[in-house]
Amino acid sequence: MSLMRLLTIPLLFSLVYVHAQGNQAQYLNGKKYFAEGSYRDAMGSFQNLTDDREFGAYATFYYALSAYQQGLPKVALDTWKQAAIKFPTWDQAKEVDYWIAKVSIEQKKYLEGVRYMKRLPEDQANKLISSVLGKIDLPALKEAFSENDSNKDLALLYFKALSHQPFEQRDQTMILNLSSRFGFKVDNVVEDYSIVKKKHYAVALVLPFLFDSLQNPQSVIRNSIIYEMYQGMLLGRDSLESKGVSLRLFPYDTYKRKDKAQRLVSRGVLDKADVIIGPLYSGPNEVISAYSKRKEIPMINPLSANQDVISDNSYAYLFKPSYQTQGRMAGEYAKNKFQRNKKAIVLFETERDKLVAQAYHETIKDDFDIVLYDQLTQENALKMQLDFTEQYEHSLDSLTKSQIDSISDLPGRFIRSRVKRDEQTGSVIRNDKGEEVRSYYEMKFKIPKDTIGHIFAATSSNLLANNLISLTEVRGDSIGIIGYGNWLDFKIVSYGQLERLNVSMIHSTLFNENTYTLDEKVKNSYFTVPTKYHYLGFELIMQLGRLFDEHGKYFQRGLARGEHKKGILMPGLKYGVNRDNQIVPIITLEDLTLRVQNKSLYED
Repeated sequence: MSLMRLLTIPLLFSLVYVHAQGNQAQYLNGKKYFAEGSYRDAMGSFQNLTDDREFGAYATFYYALSAYQQGLPKVALDTWKQAAIKFPTWDQAKEVDYWIAKVSIEQKKYLEGVRYMKRLPEDQANKLISSVLGKIDLPALKEAFSENDSNKDLALLYFKALSHQPFEQRDQTMILNLSSRFGFKVDNVVEDYSIVKKKHYAVALVLPFLFDSLQNPQSVIRNSIIYEMYQGMLLGRDSLESKGVSLRLFPYDTYKRKDKAQRLVSRGVLDKADVIIGPLYSGPNEVISAYSKRKEIPMINPLSANQDVISDNSYAYLFKPSYQTQGRMAGEYAKNKFQRNKKAIVLFETERDKLVAQAYHETIKDDFDIVLYDQLTQENALKMQLDFTEQYEHSLDSLTKSQIDSISDLPGRFIRSRVKRDEQTGSVIRNDKGEEVRSYYEMKFKIPKDTIGHIFAATSSNLLANNLISLTEVRGDSIGIIGYGNWLDFKIVSYGQLERLNVSMIHSTLFNENTYTLDEKVKNSYFTVPTKYHYLGFELIMQLGRLFDEHGKYFQRGLARGEHKKGILMPGLKYGVNRDNQIVPIITLEDLTLRVQNKSLYED
């Protein structure tokens, strides 16, 4: 190696060392400016070091932070993004992610901010949620939550924001979803409305009376359900009047026609209503629901269980539990009742029944092994009956007589026998003592007993329900059944069978033993035999009267609190964040008397 080469090497090392010392000094100078709040000078010091091998990552980070403090968030954000790409393995990379997330959210780039936030440790992410996301409006929170819907702190922030919206603007479905997923309580999220009491409350009955004139009594006959419900409402009004609560009922006939409903709206006859009951058909409902939403007048459908009827209007309610609620509450009941055998069959007949079955399936799927989920037809119901009742002979000839006798002593075990015959001659086979030799066997089901824990059957078909009940009775095992309350009306299914098999039934319009107090009033006032529609109309008006009396014009306040409002003839009301009644009685027969089995799920 030449002398010149030897002299050059130390010189190069010296220059590198001097350069490094110079960069360090410049970096420390920048930190000094930053600490003093001289952010523009700090940016000048850091800018020349962003490509330095030793100080580049730190200089870039502090350059961006200085820009942010200088009031240049866009410059800061772009610089941090470059740093994330340029120095991906830097040991302070999470700090870069934190600032990108923070500034992106501040710049209303919510999706981008939440994406970076998801990279952070939980404590840093939650710090951002409380300090930055807590200041943004509801639409922005919705956007942020859609990007990270598993973060509980973010979900709580969104839940609180939703819950503090004006009542009529709340996304009740999302509130319920968040409450269910994360265990948030809804007790304290009801807005404290001022109570507006009135001397009289106007109740508009927008129903298909179909009354032409007294010259056409047939219209009354063919629509007796509406008139019976109306008569019950009138009796409810009179009962409230005697207690000092005044409801004025104003009947309006829609004739099931959309144009009639539109005429009511155009004439302004509903403008002073405090609540609207009805309509029952889709055409009039479309018009009245839009009107209700626009005028902020609550409306109640007294007969439907179809959630679609109220879906687009936050002022609309179902007096009955929806199909989905019926399925969900039946599922909660099943989780308590069928704990020993976790194998289940879920069946449905119609599209309406499918809504119930889907909600039931969704409720129990994590707790049960659902071996069959299918539509129920006459063909597959018969096949299921044959499959579950088909038997075969199980030979016991390999056992001793003592063992066979022991089995026959067990409850539910029945041993059969027959003489053995020669296969060729057909003659009876005898032993050395001349005694007939017998073959012992037991009849067993091809699908073994207790294979299935329970069957949920969403069907209103007399025949299909009977097939399921018959197969269970023939087997004599522990299969449980949950069906509908109208199975009590089936002629080919006896009360004895339902009680013997301990069949559970969803009964969304259950009436209690106090109905007799109304029966006499109906007979004396209208000279007719009371029906369930008399009871339903009476109960609806009585509950409304109670709510108005307690909460004034804005009776929804009482529903939104989620308290159980005990009924007069029915189990009562319970809504909370929902807009359909959450009380779904599930009954069994005991001593031929109906017993509600799930009161604990709705009583406070």
